[in-house]
Amino acid sequence: MKKKIILIASFAIFLLSINMYYGYKPNVSTDNLPKLVVGIVVDQMTYDFIPRYMNKYSDDGFKKMISGGFLCTNANYIHFPTYTAVGHTCIYTGTVPAINGICSNDWVDSGKTFYRYCADDTNYSTVGSKSKEGRMSPSSLMTNTITDQLRISSGLKSRVFGVALKDRGGIFPAGHKGNAVYWYDTKAKGWITSSYYMNELPGWVNEFNGRGLPQKYLNTVWNTMLPPDEYTESLPDDNDFEDTFKGKERPVFPYDLSELQKKNSNLIRYTPYGNTLTREFAEALLKNEKAGLNGYTDFLCLSFSSSDYAGHKFGPNSVEIEDIYLTMDNELSLFLNFLEGTYGKQNVLVFLTADHGICSNPEYLKTQGFDAGTFFHKSVLDSVNSFLYREYGKEKLAMYFMNQQIFFDRNKILSAGLSIDGVTGKTVSYIRENVPGVTEVYTSAELKSGSAKGEHAQYFKNGFYESRCGEIFVNFKKYWIEDRVKGAEHGSPYEYDTHVPLIWYGWKIGSGETSESITITDIVPTLATLLGIPPPEGCIGKPIKGVTDFVK
Repeated sequence: MKKKIILIASFAIFLLSINMYYGYKPNVSTDNLPKLVVGIVVDQMTYDFIPRYMNKYSDDGFKKMISGGFLCTNANYIHFPTYTAVGHTCIYTGTVPAINGICSNDWVDSGKTFYRYCADDTNYSTVGSKSKEGRMSPSSLMTNTITDQLRISSGLKSRVFGVALKDRGGIFPAGHKGNAVYWYDTKAKGWITSSYYMNELPGWVNEFNGRGLPQKYLNTVWNTMLPPDEYTESLPDDNDFEDTFKGKERPVFPYDLSELQKKNSNLIRYTPYGNTLTREFAEALLKNEKAGLNGYTDFLCLSFSSSDYAGHKFGPNSVEIEDIYLTMDNELSLFLNFLEGTYGKQNVLVFLTADHGICSNPEYLKTQGFDAGTFFHKSVLDSVNSFLYREYGKEKLAMYFMNQQIFFDRNKILSAGLSIDGVTGKTVSYIRENVPGVTEVYTSAELKSGSAKGEHAQYFKNGFYESRCGEIFVNFKKYWIEDRVKGAEHGSPYEYDTHVPLIWYGWKIGSGETSESITITDIVPTLATLLGIPPPEGCIGKPIKGVTDFVK
C-alpha cells in the first residue's frame, strides 16, 4: 500500500514538472489564492430540485450561491453506473471509472471470485470505535485526485479533510494523501476514521462525540418545516409509492424518532438531522484544525448524505424529500454564514454539485402513463442460470448479477470444456429475448475493444474497468429501476440520474450562468486552473470557461 502511494506521488511529481512547462505553477502560498476550498456534494440531488423548490428556498442558501455565484445548468455525468462512490470519485479525479477504477460501490475482484466493498481495506483498523466500520482506505483508487495534486504542489503544506456520513463520500474525494477523513459510525453514534489516516482521534473529535448530538436529535420529532398544505411540489403525504420505517404503519408525518429508533438502527441518516450533524462536525473541524489559516490553501471535501437515504426510502416526489431539501437549504445557509464569518467570502472558493440524481418510483410513473418497471437482480440471475443449465447441464455458471452485469464462474466454465465467448454469446441472446425491460446488452469484449454500439454505449465504455467488471452489461429501459417497488433508485445512464446541479461561489467568482453542455469531469481542470496546479493524471475534462474567466 505504502509503495503504491509512493509510486503515485512520484508520478504526480513528474506530472507537476511537465505541467509547469505548459503554464501551471506550484501553489506556494495563499497570497493570490483562496485560503480554503470547499467542495460540497449533495448525495442524490437531481438538477430538478433546484427549479422545483426555488420558490421555497430562502435567500441565504441555494439562492445565495446561485445569485452571487456561477450556475452551470447543464452539467452531466457521462458514465454508468451512477452510484455514490463512482460519482464522488469522478468529481475529484476529473475522469471516469474506466480510468480511476472506482466502477461501483461494490464489485467482484481478484479473478472475479472475491466480492468487495469499494473502500474496504483490512490492512487498517477502526479509529474511534470497536466496530469494523473504519477498516477503510482509498487503496482501490487507481489515479490521483485534485486534492492529491494540491498537497503535492504545496510540498504537503496544504491540508485536505473529508467529512461525510458515508465513508466512501469522504475517502475518495480526499484522495491518497488526505490528512484526515471522518465518517459516521451508527453503532458508536459518533464520528470515526481509519488508521490509514491516524492512530487516534484528535481531542476535539472525542469532545464532539461526547456531546451526544445524535441521541439529542433522535429524541425529537421530525415534522415538516412548513405547514403540511404548503408542500404543493410533492405528492400527498399519504400515498402508496413510499416505503416506511419499521414500527410505523404509513410513511406520513410526524415521525416520532424516539420511538422509531427502537426498531431502526440507522434512523438519523434518513432524517434532516443527519445533514445537521454533518454540518456541525464540518464547522468543528474547520475551527479546531484552523483550516485555511496556515498560509497555504486547504481543502474540505464535504458530502451531505441524508438526501440519499431518504430519497431511496420515500422517492423524489415525496413530502419527506421536499422537507429534506428545504432543511438542507437552511443547513447550507448556516454553513455559508460560518465560512464567510470565519474567512470572508473573498477567501473561500466553494463549489456545490451532486454524485447522481434519482428516478421517480416506477409504480407512480405507471399511473402517469409511463412505460416503467422494476427488475430484480435475483430473478435475472436465476433466469440466466436456468437457461445455462438447460443449454450445458451445468449449475450456477453465472455467479452474480450486480451493477447490471453478469459475472460468470469462469473456472467452472473452463473446467467443463466450454468457451467463455460461446457461453457469453448465448447468454446475451437469451437476455435480449427473455428478460423484461432490456434495451441494450454489451459484452466486456465489446467494451474493451471499443466496438460496442448503441445509444448509451459510451456510458458503459466509460464505466468499464476490466478486472472489476463482469462479462455482460445490461441496460434497461428508461424508468426501469432495480429491486424496488416502493421508494426510488438510481444508477442508470438516463438524464434523471446524470443531470445534477453545479454552482461555483466565493473567491473571485462573479455572478453568471451557462447552459453549455458540461461534464462533471470538467470540475477538476477548472479547479486546477483556478489554483494554478496541474490536474491529476487521467483527467479528461476541460476548464469551464465561464468560471475561469473570472480569475484571468
